[in-house]
Amino acid sequence: MELLTADARYEKTWHQFLSELGRHQTLRLAAYLRYKHVYHRGFEKWLYRNGYSVHAAKDRLLSLRMEAVATENPEVPSFLPVLPNNQQETDTQSGGILTGISLTLPDGTAISIRRGSAKAVVSFLKLYSGEVTPCSD
Repeated sequence: MELLTADARYEKTWHQFLSELGRHQTLRLAAYLRYKHVYHRGFEKWLYRNGYSVHAAKDRLLSLRMEAVATENPEVPSFLPVLPNNQQETDTQSGGILTGISLTLPDGTAISIRRGSAKAVVSFLKLYSGEVTPCSD
């Protein structure tokens, strides 16, 4: 059995507490220290000396969890509205107005178009596929 100094034991206990805190967000330090048979007052002094804070640790874990949820959930649809310019006269004269179009592209992107000319839809698909580069006016 290896004998550890108080600082080493407190450090080990702190890391164990943080790992448990990751699994149980409502875990309280006092209850955890009682379970581990660690003197609460001495541990609090050690926390203060080393600049650790339970509140800061909980906040950091919460922010990491929120970041993980935001980056791991690719099923959340992103909506990018494209507003038409005022050239509806030319579209209606050509007779190529399409409504209620739903497209699923090979990369899995789903596109819904309420109303647009056939020319605009084809132009959008060419732009999306990379066949045409947009002008930089």
